[in-house]
Amino acid sequence: MKTMFIALLLVAASFGSVSAQITFYDRSKDTRPARLGKCQTVDTSFMECVYEHCIYDPFFDKTEIVDEILEIGRKASRYSNYNWYIRDSIIVVDYPNGLTVADFYKLTQKIGRTSTTETLKYFDEGKLSHYESIAGDHYVYNESIPSFYWQFTDETDEICGYKCKKAIADFRGRTWNAWYAEDIPVDNGPLKFGGLPGLILKIEDSDKEHIFEAMQIRRSDKDFGHRVRSSQFSTDRKPFNKMLLNYKMDMGSVLNNSPLAPTNPDGSPLITGKRRVFYNPVEKDL
Repeated sequence: MKTMFIALLLVAASFGSVSAQITFYDRSKDTRPARLGKCQTVDTSFMECVYEHCIYDPFFDKTEIVDEILEIGRKASRYSNYNWYIRDSIIVVDYPNGLTVADFYKLTQKIGRTSTTETLKYFDEGKLSHYESIAGDHYVYNESIPSFYWQFTDETDEICGYKCKKAIADFRGRTWNAWYAEDIPVDNGPLKFGGLPGLILKIEDSDKEHIFEAMQIRRSDKDFGHRVRSSQFSTDRKPFNKMLLNYKMDMGSVLNNSPLAPTNPDGSPLITGKRRVFYNPVEKDL
């Protein structure tokens, strides 16, 4: 509940000044140890691929760009936010004995916006686990690694110095065009994508609302896994995606329905009206 309260205050601040009755917690001066939870190691990567993810939201007619990373091991892989990857890498190297809340806050400010969203594939088990948060609450759902029915074409392109072939497939409400490198014989790609005889270096939907393109491919020898949360809700894919969509489409109503929602001195909601935020789901089959 504490994480939910902090998240509500941060959201409220983005829409206007908070009532003087609320005293904000100054993390930059907190010398207590940061409690980040333990990271459960899943595998050791032999390759990493950094992607640029361009997302277009037609409602706002706006594009946002996020850097993401695919860590590939022999038994598993992880796809996550690149800033989060950098932050955790710095913590391991520069803070071997742990860091304070203030250290963590300053590091986060320096690195930039991060995301707790991550997708892990377990090859031998044929399953994946997807982790994501909504308003400070952590969720996970499991599913089989998706099957893709690719149509192969004669089109080619060069991405990151590799000759790539093009294939097309429908997946969960969108038609996807993928470019894969046979010189990198790895069955993987951004998010949940895969099923081709080579690493997917670029993939975009037919409306170009989501474009993933590799910026860097490198060798690696680094353990990866996922952070174990003290409180985490297990759910299923479609219910979670529906809940996330409702939150993004009307954040104000969702937050005001919470007993922890910030209020004005007279008790009225601080956040009023419909508050839609930038969002365009990859999977549209709700």
